[in-house]
Amino acid sequence: MKPNLVIAVARHGQTNSNVRGLWIGTSGDDPLNETGIEQAKALAHSLSEFSFDFVISSDKMRAVQTAEIVSKTISVPIYGQRPILRDRNYGTLEGMTTEQIREKYGVEMRSLSEDIDDLGATENVSSVLRRVREFVETSKTLFGGKKILVITHGAFIRSFYEMYVRDSDGLRFTNCANFVVGFDGDSHELLRDLRSV
Repeated sequence: MKPNLVIAVARHGQTNSNVRGLWIGTSGDDPLNETGIEQAKALAHSLSEFSFDFVISSDKMRAVQTAEIVSKTISVPIYGQRPILRDRNYGTLEGMTTEQIREKYGVEMRSLSEDIDDLGATENVSSVLRRVREFVETSKTLFGGKKILVITHGAFIRSFYEMYVRDSDGLRFTNCANFVVGFDGDSHELLRDLRSV
C-alpha cells in the first residue's frame, strides 16, 4: 500500500506530575521538565527520516512545548493545537496516584480502564476512541498526501494504537513513545511500531 496520509503519533515529554505518578488528564497542565525537554529533542531526531509536513498537538502545555521543540529541532512547521487530541478526562481522579485510586475506589487504574467510566465524571473509554476516529477521518479529508506528526497524551496514543495497530495490553506508552501508521482510503498499515526515546 502506498499511503495517502502518514500519521506519526507521539506522547508528550516528561513532566514533574509524570515523575510523581499522578494521573493528570485535562485539569492539570504542568510544563516539561529537563528530562522532558531532552526527550522531545530525541523524539525529533528519531522521526526525522519521515520528513513531516507539519506537527500538530493538543492544546495542553506539555504537548505544545513538545511540538515546539520538535519543530525547532528538525525545522518542521507547527500546524496548531487541537483540543480533540487531549488526554482522557479523569474527573475527580485527576491529581491522584494509582495507589490512591486503588485505596479509595478499589479499582486498578489504567489509561483505558472501563472500570472508572462511572467514577467521578470520568470520560468514558468509548468517548476517547470516538475522538481518535474523528481525528483520523478528518485528517484524511484535510491532510491527504501529507505526513503529519501528532503530539498527544497517554490515553489518546493508546487508543490510537488499539484502533489502528493491535491490542496494547502489556505495552508501556512512556513519554515521547511513538509509532507511525499509513492510511489510504479505508486501509491502513503500520509503518513503524511503538518505540521509546
